[in-house]
Amino acid sequence: MLYFTPFPLLAGLATLAVLLSILWHQKRSLAYLFFFSAFWLYLLILISVTLFPIPIPEAGIFLTKQQLTFVFSHVNFVPFKYLSDPYANPCVVFLEIVQNILLTIPFGFGVSFIAQFKARDFLWLAIAVGFTIEIAQLVISLGAGVYRTVDITDVLLNATGILLGYGIFRIFAWLYLVITQHFKITHRGLLAYIHEVVNQAQAIKLP
Repeated sequence: MLYFTPFPLLAGLATLAVLLSILWHQKRSLAYLFFFSAFWLYLLILISVTLFPIPIPEAGIFLTKQQLTFVFSHVNFVPFKYLSDPYANPCVVFLEIVQNILLTIPFGFGVSFIAQFKARDFLWLAIAVGFTIEIAQLVISLGAGVYRTVDITDVLLNATGILLGYGIFRIFAWLYLVITQHFKITHRGLLAYIHEVVNQAQAIKLP
């Protein structure tokens, strides 16, 4: 079994160090590097929760027709299929829905601090992130055997979390500007970068 710690985590942190060095040479501000680091650490947590631990087959990786059939039999293309399961535990189902949404809310909130997107692009971004997670799980299952169910429901819930996160960010941006203007707060350092980001966000019209 391959766990997220220590080696994948160390690889992720080493990659972050390289990226920070590149960004520093590109004259990025310290505030940007701070938010980039925070977002990268969140992505590492997201990867650890959604992809790890990964089973390692003792006999090696051999893709056979039977294995492919078995793996794809565990792929669900019917949204919220478990809601029609009479044996499903309502508490477990509710908890799974909430967890999948909460998992990606930080993505929707934080991505605007490191990259600019038009509001209408967030729908495609949200779906793309959900699909990326599920496709990664599918690829791992093909090599290591089924260890997680690939489910279109997870894609939709993860996308919902990102859209909610972006909505929370837009509310935060509005409140930040209102509060700082009311109290005449001077924007310096980290606050100056936040002020720049929320100003850009407020200039983006919602679809």
